Amino acid sequence: MTIAIDMSQLVTAEARASAALADAKSVAKQAIAAQMTAAREAFVTVLPGQDMVYLAKEAEATAYLADADPDIAHYPLLSAEVGVTAPSAYELAQIWVNMSSIWRGAAASLEKIRLMAVDAIEVATSVDEVSAAMADFNAALSNGGDNAA
Repeated sequence: MTIAIDMSQLVTAEARASAALADAKSVAKQAIAAQMTAAREAFVTVLPGQDMVYLAKEAEATAYLADADPDIAHYPLLSAEVGVTAPSAYELAQIWVNMSSIWRGAAASLEKIRLMAVDAIEVATSVDEVSAAMADFNAALSNGGDNAA
Protein backbone atom coordinates (compact mmCIF):
# COMPACT_ATOMS: atom_id res chain seq x y z
CA MET A 1 0.00 0.00 0.00
CA THR A 2 1.25 3.44 -0.96
CA ILE A 3 0.25 6.59 0.85
CA ALA A 4 0.31 9.69 -1.30
CA ILE A 5 1.31 12.87 0.42
CA ASP A 6 0.61 16.15 -1.30
CA MET A 7 3.67 18.18 -0.29
CA SER A 8 1.99 21.39 -1.44
CA GLN A 9 -0.36 21.08 1.53
CA LEU A 10 2.46 21.17 4.08
CA VAL A 11 2.96 24.45 5.87
CA THR A 12 6.52 25.25 6.75
CA ALA A 13 7.59 26.99 9.93
CA GLU A 14 8.64 29.95 7.80
CA ALA A 15 5.20 30.16 6.21
CA ARG A 16 3.53 30.00 9.64
CA ALA A 17 5.84 32.73 10.96
CA SER A 18 5.17 34.88 7.91
CA ALA A 19 1.40 34.48 8.30
CA ALA A 20 1.62 35.24 12.03
CA LEU A 21 3.66 38.37 11.30
CA ALA A 22 1.19 39.56 8.67
CA ASP A 23 -1.71 38.95 11.08
CA ALA A 24 0.08 40.76 13.93
CA LYS A 25 0.80 43.75 11.67
CA SER A 26 -2.83 43.91 10.53
CA VAL A 27 -4.19 43.72 14.08
CA ALA A 28 -1.69 46.33 15.28
CA LYS A 29 -2.60 48.78 12.52
CA GLN A 30 -6.30 48.36 13.31
CA ALA A 31 -5.58 48.99 17.00
CA ILE A 32 -3.59 52.11 16.16
CA ALA A 33 -6.44 53.44 14.01
CA ALA A 34 -8.99 52.81 16.78
CA GLN A 35 -6.84 54.38 19.49
CA MET A 36 -5.99 57.41 17.36
CA THR A 37 -9.68 57.91 16.62
CA ALA A 38 -10.43 57.91 20.34
CA ALA A 39 -7.53 60.28 21.07
CA ARG A 40 -8.68 62.74 18.42
CA GLU A 41 -12.27 62.57 19.64
CA ALA A 42 -11.06 64.16 22.88
CA PHE A 43 -10.46 67.35 20.90
CA VAL A 44 -13.16 67.47 18.24
CA THR A 45 -16.86 66.83 17.81
CA VAL A 46 -17.34 63.80 15.60
CA LEU A 47 -20.11 64.61 13.14
CA PRO A 48 -20.12 64.32 9.36
CA GLY A 49 -18.74 67.56 7.95
CA GLN A 50 -17.71 68.95 11.35
CA ASP A 51 -14.07 69.11 10.33
CA MET A 52 -15.09 71.41 7.46
CA VAL A 53 -17.03 73.59 9.91
CA TYR A 54 -13.95 73.89 12.14
CA LEU A 55 -11.78 74.90 9.17
CA ALA A 56 -14.37 77.45 8.03
CA LYS A 57 -14.62 78.88 11.55
CA GLU A 58 -10.85 79.23 11.78
CA ALA A 59 -10.68 80.98 8.40
CA GLU A 60 -13.59 83.27 9.25
CA ALA A 61 -12.16 84.13 12.68
CA THR A 62 -8.74 84.88 11.22
CA ALA A 63 -10.27 87.12 8.56
CA TYR A 64 -12.47 88.88 11.13
CA LEU A 65 -9.50 89.60 13.42
CA ALA A 66 -7.45 90.91 10.48
CA ASP A 67 -10.28 93.18 9.26
CA ALA A 68 -9.69 96.79 10.37
CA ASP A 69 -13.42 97.53 10.40
CA PRO A 70 -15.29 94.20 10.39
CA ASP A 71 -18.97 94.04 9.55
CA ILE A 72 -20.47 91.01 11.31
CA ALA A 73 -22.88 90.57 8.37
CA HIS A 74 -19.90 89.39 6.29
CA TYR A 75 -19.08 86.67 8.82
CA PRO A 76 -22.06 84.28 8.93
CA LEU A 77 -20.54 81.66 11.21
CA LEU A 78 -19.49 84.25 13.77
CA SER A 79 -22.86 85.96 13.49
CA ALA A 80 -24.69 82.68 14.12
CA GLU A 81 -22.72 81.86 17.28
CA VAL A 82 -22.30 85.26 18.96
CA GLY A 83 -24.19 85.22 22.24
CA VAL A 84 -23.98 81.44 22.51
CA THR A 85 -20.29 80.74 23.02
CA ALA A 86 -19.08 84.29 23.61
CA PRO A 87 -20.78 87.67 24.02
CA SER A 88 -19.00 89.40 21.13
CA ALA A 89 -17.73 88.52 17.67
CA TYR A 90 -14.21 89.58 18.69
CA GLU A 91 -14.17 87.26 21.71
CA LEU A 92 -15.64 84.41 19.69
CA ALA A 93 -13.06 84.87 16.94
CA GLN A 94 -10.31 84.78 19.57
CA ILE A 95 -11.73 81.53 20.98
CA TRP A 96 -11.86 79.93 17.53
CA VAL A 97 -8.31 80.96 16.63
CA ASN A 98 -6.99 79.77 20.00
CA MET A 99 -8.83 76.45 19.76
CA SER A 100 -7.43 75.92 16.27
CA SER A 101 -3.95 76.49 17.62
CA ILE A 102 -4.51 74.03 20.47
CA TRP A 103 -5.87 71.42 18.03
CA ARG A 104 -2.94 71.93 15.64
CA GLY A 105 -0.45 71.24 18.44
CA ALA A 106 -2.34 68.16 19.62
CA ALA A 107 -2.77 66.90 16.06
CA ALA A 108 0.96 67.25 15.39
CA SER A 109 1.84 65.23 18.50
CA LEU A 110 -0.73 62.56 17.74
CA GLU A 111 0.29 62.32 14.10
CA LYS A 112 3.94 61.87 15.03
CA ILE A 113 3.00 59.05 17.40
CA ARG A 114 0.84 57.40 14.74
CA LEU A 115 3.39 57.67 11.95
CA MET A 116 6.23 56.36 14.10
CA ALA A 117 4.15 53.37 15.19
CA VAL A 118 2.99 52.50 11.68
CA ASP A 119 6.56 52.77 10.40
CA ALA A 120 7.88 50.53 13.19
CA ILE A 121 5.18 47.97 12.41
CA GLU A 122 5.89 48.08 8.66
CA VAL A 123 9.60 47.31 9.17
CA ALA A 124 9.04 44.72 11.92
CA THR A 125 10.42 41.31 11.02
CA SER A 126 8.85 39.38 13.90
CA VAL A 127 5.72 39.29 16.01
CA ASP A 128 7.86 40.35 18.98
CA GLU A 129 8.94 43.49 17.10
CA VAL A 130 5.30 44.29 16.34
CA SER A 131 4.49 43.84 20.04
CA ALA A 132 7.37 46.14 20.98
CA ALA A 133 6.16 48.76 18.48
CA MET A 134 2.69 48.60 20.00
CA ALA A 135 4.11 48.95 23.51
CA ASP A 136 6.05 52.04 22.38
CA PHE A 137 2.91 53.42 20.71
CA ASN A 138 0.80 52.89 23.83
CA ALA A 139 3.44 54.49 26.05
CA ALA A 140 3.74 57.51 23.74
CA LEU A 141 -0.03 57.88 23.53
CA SER A 142 -0.35 57.62 27.32
CA ASN A 143 2.09 60.46 27.92
CA GLY A 144 0.73 62.63 25.12
CA GLY A 145 3.74 62.25 22.87
CA ASP A 146 6.20 63.83 25.28
CA ASN A 147 8.71 61.04 24.65
CA ALA A 148 7.97 60.44 20.97
CA ALA A 149 11.39 60.48 19.37
